[in-house]
Amino acid sequence: MMVMQSRLTPGLMERMLARQVDKAHLSRDEPAAATSGNVFSPAPGAGSVDGGWGGRRRTATRRLVTAALLTTAAVAGARRWRR
Repeated sequence: MMVMQSRLTPGLMERMLARQVDKAHLSRDEPAAATSGNVFSPAPGAGSVDGGWGGRRRTATRRLVTAALLTTAAVAGARRWRR
């Protein structure tokens, strides 16, 4: 139902959803905790997240896999084009 409404009246749906999110999910009563605002260092505590993309071996593996996939796709495209 919402997909049809957003296709027919996208501006109206955007405003309605923005109001709903503002009322239900954003609190104006409690101020946010002060942080350093640094995106590049993990937050302290048990719920912190730390990258996962680092390391030379992982980077080399990702590059090798990407190159292999691109080469395979190029070879398959060339074979189709030759037919």
